[in-house]
Amino acid sequence: MAVLTGSFGPFDESVETWEAYTERFDFFVAANSIKDEVKVVTFLSVMGAKVFSLLRSLVQPEKPGNMSYTDVVKVLDSRYSPKPLQIAERFRFHKQNQEEGETIAQYVAVLKRLTEHCDFKDNLDDALHDQLVCGLRSEVIQKRFLTEADLTLKKAIEIALSMELVAKAAQQLGVSARVVCPTGTKRQMCLYCPIKAEGNYGCPCSRECQPAQVIPWSSELLWPIHTPVGYLTETNA
Repeated sequence: MAVLTGSFGPFDESVETWEAYTERFDFFVAANSIKDEVKVVTFLSVMGAKVFSLLRSLVQPEKPGNMSYTDVVKVLDSRYSPKPLQIAERFRFHKQNQEEGETIAQYVAVLKRLTEHCDFKDNLDDALHDQLVCGLRSEVIQKRFLTEADLTLKKAIEIALSMELVAKAAQQLGVSARVVCPTGTKRQMCLYCPIKAEGNYGCPCSRECQPAQVIPWSSELLWPIHTPVGYLTETNA
């Protein structure tokens, strides 16, 4: 007996959709080179007791084993995957705007998922392009879009991702600058001696009149301003 590639269990609608389940089964069949004549019996064997019982009741008096794989899937589609209303699906798609905290990549993925039953056909890229432009939260990116004469879906996504990355980097750099380069604390320094005054206690020059002269520690000529606490000026700590 040939060893099967992978394993395939019964359908559980709480875990995946019926459409995804049948799609996985097709991959399982291809991976194990299962022939068409035994494809239906393989499917009936793995679908699980609950699904098989439903199938039997839906096709009575016909026997599931006498049906083709396509017919079995079609019958169960009516129960597990009814075709949604196109207008309702398109309404949901066009109402979907980017949510707060949602990245561009996440928003694009949501839009693509919502088009599954919209049946846009050849207009799919145009629909995605229009909703991306209209649904973004960033007015800056939207305005950039409006400057592009030939804006395709691919180009719109590239621009949006690039601008999102730049904005995030700029924000991070701003935070880093505030942490690494804090504003200096203002303190008073005497114009005549290199002493930083603490509070209002002054310095050795307090209450002493000094003529204009070159400040010894700075080589600058300054006129003194006599104050009760000396000849003080503000400087960064």
